Amino acid sequence: IMCNYFSLNYHTKHEWTGEQSNGEITIKGGVPVMSMGSPHIPDRYSPEHLLILSAETCLANVFPLNSSKSRFEVKAYSSSTTGELDGDGKTGYEFKRIVIRPIVTVAAGQEPKGERLLEKAYGLCISRALKCPVDMEANIIAA
Repeated sequence: IMCNYFSLNYHTKHEWTGEQSNGEITIKGGVPVMSMGSPHIPDRYSPEHLLILSAETCLANVFPLNSSKSRFEVKAYSSSTTGELDGDGKTGYEFKRIVIRPIVTVAAGQEPKGERLLEKAYGLCISRALKCPVDMEANIIAA
């Protein structure tokens, strides 16, 4: 199978709200995405949230797409992700590990195929470009 790869460009905009480190992020077209701030402000997303969210949402996007192409029915999909940030002893902080925990519901007897498709999607995700390990702890459930 031959894949045609092409370049993609992504555009975001951050506008400071004038309060502490708070800001608003939008994507092309002006659609508000989320409120940004320091990792020390609990009601705002931080750059660290966005990094682990990128890994999580990549899997959440690629898995259903691959499943659909394989004519495989996914009954439900949800996930949670944890990122372990630690001081590196030199320049500041770095992620030591990211763990994505998808929960996938499939028809009874289809769990092995669901697991294979999830592994394939995991191998195609943006997490390959990250410096830290990105692990997946999947839970495949029969409906």
